[in-house]
Amino acid sequence: MDWDKFNNLKILVVDDDQLTRELIRTLLKKVPTVTVYQSSDGLEALAMIQENKFDMLLLDLYMPRMSGAEFIKTLKKNNQFKSFPIVLMSTDRLNREELKNIGAKYYLTKPFDFHNFLNDIYDFLEQEISA
Repeated sequence: MDWDKFNNLKILVVDDDQLTRELIRTLLKKVPTVTVYQSSDGLEALAMIQENKFDMLLLDLYMPRMSGAEFIKTLKKNNQFKSFPIVLMSTDRLNREELKNIGAKYYLTKPFDFHNFLNDIYDFLEQEISA
């Protein structure tokens, strides 16, 4: 994997579970070109996205205050974020139709396969570049 082609990536991890956020941050820190930001809920993440330019969002589906689905619906109302790359994360298995209805392109099932996590993120980024 050639992570260097994704120079200075900014990835926002949104999950109400601190342990999950820290685990993802630890995995992504293995990639020197990635900077990880964290948010504990959708409302905070919306504010962060307005103030920062992120390259990708890793978003938990089930959170208090604002679910991942509500977050995506709110975010996509802004034309600037219509095609924003979002990886939805959940313990539930979702099919393509459910993902499309929610508004996410990519999906990771919790708990993560640690060995494949970075490969999956890399593949999602590759798809975004070639889209």
